[in-house]
Amino acid sequence: MTQVKTKNKTDNFSVLQVLGGLLLVFAVADLVLSWMGINLTQFMGPASRFSPIIFGVIGSALMNMTKEDG
Repeated sequence: MTQVKTKNKTDNFSVLQVLGGLLLVFAVADLVLSWMGINLTQFMGPASRFSPIIFGVIGSALMNMTKEDG
């Protein structure tokens, strides 16, 4: 007989996925509020123009970090 290894699929959220989701929400809020004239990221200086993109990419990377291939 041969033994077959199976993986149990769990749908647990990790801390990294929650943090990534929060960063994505912050990126959207920063984008919308910047259109309204409110700058949430003044501490970043000239890079605050690109802060929604920066936070969105970091959040997306954190959310996808724990997913397995295939």
